[in-house]
Amino acid sequence: MALGEWLFPKFMDKLPLRLYGLVDKKLRILAQSSKKTQFPNEYIAITGDSYAVGAGDWSTEIQRSIFFGSPAFSAAHLIHEITGIDVVSFGRAGAASFDGIWSEPVSQFLYINSVRGYKLSPPKNFLIFFYEGNDVYGDIRFLRQNLKATGDKQPEQIGLKKIQYFLNTEFEKQLNKNLNNSLWENMIFTRFLFRGASNLMKEWFPPNKSLKEGDSPYKVVPKGKVNITLLDGKAVRLNEALINGKKIGLPINLQAPPQFGLTKFQKKLGLTDQLIELSMYVFNDSITRLASFFPQAKINIIYVPSPISSYKIVSSHIHSRGYMQDADVTETKVVEVKHIKLCKTIKRFAKLNNFSFVNTTKSLRHAALSDFIHGPVDWDHFNKRGYKVLSNDLAKLFLVKKEDIRMDNCVY
Repeated sequence: MALGEWLFPKFMDKLPLRLYGLVDKKLRILAQSSKKTQFPNEYIAITGDSYAVGAGDWSTEIQRSIFFGSPAFSAAHLIHEITGIDVVSFGRAGAASFDGIWSEPVSQFLYINSVRGYKLSPPKNFLIFFYEGNDVYGDIRFLRQNLKATGDKQPEQIGLKKIQYFLNTEFEKQLNKNLNNSLWENMIFTRFLFRGASNLMKEWFPPNKSLKEGDSPYKVVPKGKVNITLLDGKAVRLNEALINGKKIGLPINLQAPPQFGLTKFQKKLGLTDQLIELSMYVFNDSITRLASFFPQAKINIIYVPSPISSYKIVSSHIHSRGYMQDADVTETKVVEVKHIKLCKTIKRFAKLNNFSFVNTTKSLRHAALSDFIHGPVDWDHFNKRGYKVLSNDLAKLFLVKKEDIRMDNCVY
């Protein structure tokens, strides 16, 4: 066991992908294969939610079919392959702005540097992913869940000062956390084995699942099939996109730019565009704090469009899901307006703070004119082709001789 504790930390980055999840989550960037050495140097750090992690059909297939080795499955791997620069992902699936942009990078960085014999330098560049499909909803959910102590008032009724106070308190908590650098915390190999045994027990005695075997949370529409609904007695085609010169149906319930006050359910909740403004405050404040904690790092805000915004929709209406998975049928032109408005809001913040703003919508929409960049099962995330298009666009930031501030526009 003592030999394992001595050797394991030195070879953690050589672990096959299937064992990656057994590593302490606060140390996992050291096990990532998108860098030359265990401790990256002058590296790129990706932050955000599942897009920053690399979730999607590509990742699912890799983990299902390959036992040994750590093949590429995410933007971090592809950017590393294209540029030769070390890349790590601090991303966490399902994270809102506070967790994905601030808490995860800062807490992991501080924890790694608290472990005996470990020294991680700060990143040179940050790629901060903003995903149009659910990041706004995630921040609203974060505020609703954490401001319950203030009473029954909704976040937009509480007042910005109280939200600011709450966020300030949470930021301070992260910085003042007791890292507890105990003997157990430094027994990295022992904890790896313990977690492996625990996962093996779960595999042998799996918990009951709500979904039956073969079920999927996504509705897959065969190529060429188009959804049709009735609006005011008229048949309306939904989610019909132009791909390879042909009109092809996309699945229903796709994620789209955030929209409030459009459905009866959303109106009942009292959701308005003011909630988007509060969400933007959480997003902006998280980035500002991150930039303050890593003052030497260049900040690049990456706008990742939702599936609806990634394709050339030629139907008059789209069927999407939004806050609390509420489904909605919306005019396509309204969705386009919402996309541009949100994109410009984030660009304005980037410009004001001298951060780069990279809008990947144009390159992704161009690629989607010839083939799918999502699915065929998971339509909430890119497939292999989608991640390649995204990574080729982002790699341009680091392939130029002089790294100027990039400021993309918000047109399709």
